[in-house]
Amino acid sequence: MMQCNYIGNNEFETFKKIVEEKYNPGRTILTNIKTRVETSYIQYLDRFTELEAKPSSEFTVAEIEERNHLQGCYSSLTETGKPIKASIFSEQPTVLKMLCPFCLLDKPKTLDHYIGKDEFPEYSFLVKNLIPCCYDCNQIKTTKWRENNRRRFIHFYNDDFFDNQFLFSDLTIIAETPIINLSLQKPENLSDEDFQIIEWHFEDLNLIQQYKERCNSTLSTELKIIKDSSNNGLSNQQIITQLQTSESNYADDYGLNYWKSTMFQCMSQNVDELLAL
Repeated sequence: MMQCNYIGNNEFETFKKIVEEKYNPGRTILTNIKTRVETSYIQYLDRFTELEAKPSSEFTVAEIEERNHLQGCYSSLTETGKPIKASIFSEQPTVLKMLCPFCLLDKPKTLDHYIGKDEFPEYSFLVKNLIPCCYDCNQIKTTKWRENNRRRFIHFYNDDFFDNQFLFSDLTIIAETPIINLSLQKPENLSDEDFQIIEWHFEDLNLIQQYKERCNSTLSTELKIIKDSSNNGLSNQQIITQLQTSESNYADDYGLNYWKSTMFQCMSQNVDELLAL
C-alpha cells in the first residue's frame, strides 16, 4: 500500500471557476453559498479529524437546490472539472495507475468520494475527497467511511503510515502442503487509532482472505522455482538471498504491505522447510 498523489492546488479557486462555468440557476445558487463552501473546504483540508464526529453537512436536507447543485459540480462536469478528474487518475504513481490503492488487486476505474456526496455535498468536487478506486472496493465501501465517529477506511491522501510494515505472512505445513496465512500486526511506532483504521479497512474489504488466496495460488509455482534452483546447485543461503531480493523489489514498487512482498519475506524465512517438502 502507498499514498496517492494529491493533485489539488487551490481547491477553493477551482470551485469558483466551476461555479463561473455553470448555467443559471445553478451559478446563482452556488455563488450565494461560496463563503459557506470555503469554510467547509478549510475544515476538510486543515482540520480533517474534526469531520469524524461532525453530525451532518453545513447544508441541511431542507436546502435541496443547494445540495443538488453542489453534487452537480461532480456529476455535471464543466471545462475546469473534466481535466482535473482525468488528472486524478493520470498523475498517480505508476503502480496506482494500474492497481486500486484500497486493495492493490484490481484496476482503479472509478473515483471514491471518501466522504459521501449525499452526506456532505459540499465535498462533491473537492479533489482531496476523490480517491482512485476499483469498482469492487467502491461498491463495498459506498458511503460508509465512519462508524461511531471513527473512520473505518484508510485515506490515501491524508494517512502517512505506509512506511511501517503491518501486513505479515507465516507458513504452515499440513500433510506436506504448505499454506501461507496473513495477519496484521501493529508496529511499535504506530498509534492505536491508526492501526484500528487499518484493521477496519482490511476487515471491511476482506483483504486478508483475498491476499491469502493469491499467495497460495502463487506459492506452488514459486516452490517449484526454488526447488529447481536447489537442484541446479544453489545453496539454501543463495536461495534465501534471491527470495529477499524479490521481497525487496516488490516492496520498493508496491509498498511494504503488498501481499507478494510479504509472501517472499515468509518464504525467505522458511527455505529449509519448503525445500524439505
